[in-house]
Amino acid sequence: MPRSAAYRRLLSRLLDLLSPRTCVACDRDVAAGGVLCAACSAHADLSAPAGLVLDGIPTVAAVAYAGPLADAIQRFKYGARPDLAAQLALLAAAALGRLHPEPGSVLVPVPLHPRRLAERGYNQSALLAKQLARRHGLGFAPLALRRLRATEHQVGRTREQRWSNVTAAFAVRDARALARRQVVLVDDVVTTGATATACIRSLSAASARVAGVVALARAGH
Repeated sequence: MPRSAAYRRLLSRLLDLLSPRTCVACDRDVAAGGVLCAACSAHADLSAPAGLVLDGIPTVAAVAYAGPLADAIQRFKYGARPDLAAQLALLAAAALGRLHPEPGSVLVPVPLHPRRLAERGYNQSALLAKQLARRHGLGFAPLALRRLRATEHQVGRTREQRWSNVTAAFAVRDARALARRQVVLVDDVVTTGATATACIRSLSAASARVAGVVALARAGH
């Protein structure tokens, strides 16, 4: 591993130890480097859900979208809590390790439409990808993909509606920057895999070598 990457990983771990932490689901105190408090941990399933394959690409998630962890992700996405990215990335880091990305790989987050980004103030997938890139010493390309149209929220839609909603909704900004590079797509929650698949196809069309998809959680499995 390059010395700079090793340094970043060491610095990240030191910051985790020194920074005060609270539970991502309820804000109670947790131990240094922790994610959930004792009360929330008792009702959470921290086991990794089974992986799946989307368009021939391995897709892994850190946890199931349920219980206190689902509450935490809701706070992260919709509760104006971008500060939760660092702790939630601790969970996603283990999932990313299962993909064994090669040195020099680039993490590409699923993009938000500019209108939704302006409303929320941040892209939760980009925040996760940034934390993961720092921890693993990988590249980070937050603007590699763009969303061509303002798709509707996927929550509450049927499988067919989800796929129709995101078909041809993404494009690569600069194909030359990703050509023949190994890429890992980063998402917050994977349900049917429609959004991730649409992104995979856009990346592959730009000659990127998509090695996998890593998500914080998997829903509906």
